[in-house]
Amino acid sequence: MGRTFQTSTVFAGLTTLENARLAAQAYLGGSNALWKRADREGAPLERARRVLASVGLERRAGATAASLSHGEKRKLDLAILLCGDPSVVLLDEPTAGMAVEDVPEMMRLIARIQREEKKTVLMVEHRMDLIVGLADRMAVMHHGSLLAIDTPDRIMANETVQQAYLGDPL
Repeated sequence: MGRTFQTSTVFAGLTTLENARLAAQAYLGGSNALWKRADREGAPLERARRVLASVGLERRAGATAASLSHGEKRKLDLAILLCGDPSVVLLDEPTAGMAVEDVPEMMRLIARIQREEKKTVLMVEHRMDLIVGLADRMAVMHHGSLLAIDTPDRIMANETVQQAYLGDPL
């Protein structure tokens, strides 16, 4: 199981590749030998490069995390998580604070992870329009209580959900 946070949690002073390599090294294990350079360990470095490519950050591998745009940092958060090969991916508002033009790409990335990599994705997201096409099931909470749990189509047609989030039923 792996998770991302609502705010980015990357090591700003390290490169994109170093951030991902550290996560891969933690997952795969690595040498703690003082005489061996960690950045030359084959398996973690290869895994980090592969995962960065899968999230579209291969060209930014040498850039410091601090120099990444907010959207790129969110992708790096996801890459760090994926370096650990979790079967369940927990995402806390993965598009929070992202530029509008970056959101569709992030949603496509999450859909690919879910469908092609066969990961179970559990996502907290306040924008229902983003998850309707992605989710198999949705749970809607309102003031800390579970309001409904069902398929996206049935959730969107649910009058109680509509009243809570949209005002009057459509």
